[in-house]
Amino acid sequence: MSGPEPNDPDSPAAKGESRAMSRTRLAARYVALVAAVVAAGPVASSTVAAMTVVALSPFVAIGSAVAARTAGLTTLLALPVLAAALVRRRWFCRWLCPTGLLCEQVGRVGSGAGCRAPRVGPIGLWLVLLTLGGACLGYPVLLWLDPLALLASFLGSQWSHILTAASLASAAGLSIVLLISLIAPGLWCARICPLGATQELLAALPRLGGRKQGAGGEGGWPLARRAVLAGGLGAVWAWVVRRGRNERPPIRPPGALDEARFCGVCVRCGACVRVCPTRILHADRGEHGLSGLLAPLVRFGPGYCREDCCRCGEVCPSGAIGRLAPTEKKTARMGLAKVDMSLCLLGERECSICKNVCPYEAIGTVWSEEDYATVLKIDPDRCPGCGACQVACPTEPRKAIVVLPE
Repeated sequence: MSGPEPNDPDSPAAKGESRAMSRTRLAARYVALVAAVVAAGPVASSTVAAMTVVALSPFVAIGSAVAARTAGLTTLLALPVLAAALVRRRWFCRWLCPTGLLCEQVGRVGSGAGCRAPRVGPIGLWLVLLTLGGACLGYPVLLWLDPLALLASFLGSQWSHILTAASLASAAGLSIVLLISLIAPGLWCARICPLGATQELLAALPRLGGRKQGAGGEGGWPLARRAVLAGGLGAVWAWVVRRGRNERPPIRPPGALDEARFCGVCVRCGACVRVCPTRILHADRGEHGLSGLLAPLVRFGPGYCREDCCRCGEVCPSGAIGRLAPTEKKTARMGLAKVDMSLCLLGERECSICKNVCPYEAIGTVWSEEDYATVLKIDPDRCPGCGACQVACPTEPRKAIVVLPE
């Protein structure tokens, strides 16, 4: 009697090989999870490791590149995952995704309790198409839903020294994803995750050329109609957000995109907030509109934006904050200093603290014929809005010199 065929999937050898592959894949995912935790920690967060986890996502890379109209280093980091998705369906999900691993383990608990996922359509596909449609107008509406960004935001909030509403909101995204996985095991990864849906779309690209026109007039790609519909809705969404943006936006980090694109391209991972050495970056609490919720903004005091620091751009995984050299930072204007001479102590006490501390020599004094006194003058070509003058100004409770967004 002959033994099982070598390629028989039910043979003991094939089953053993399958189990070994499953164990190898699980080990790889645990290594990826540990690496993500380390990268988001206080030790590694001052290096490019802080942005690598999120930058691996093709969903973030494609959406941000389309919105920003440029592809930088962070886009290149996603190319290996993008290439793997073209030849192997959901390769990243199966081998490396740390968020997927967490969802899977939580889902096992839910399955053991009798929870089952409902039958739903491809929600993730719609999320991707909406985002890409908005990206065409500069605002990728749901880019922050990337599972790697949600994980980075959650991990970053755990390292926060102060428990705030912003840190709780940053942790909420992944918490909701895990709750979905608990009460509906497999639903997030299979039907909602935009990163998984992006890989599905990439895997379908090589097969497009071989598909023929359907009898019912359906195009070669079955997703063509919904792509046009969802992309159009995303573009309309982006247009509404851009039209309704705040007339006086907050001060954003140096090198940030314009306000409308910045709010869309920023994935709210919190990496820039964690690496800022003077602690002037904070998560927007929504006081400047919902479109900027949890995106980083600048609040001066007790520190200012140091002239030798470009860390926020170095760790940004989506390109919302550009990578700047120290020499380029002089022209990357965040805002512009304004002086209220009715509060200034220049004439009363001959105060010149702001002039002395300005690292860009943008503050001088001139004689004013109108006031018949010496007044401060800001050189807009030199002032990048770093805030050193505002922090040093001795007037209380209102500062005589403040940086205002342009």
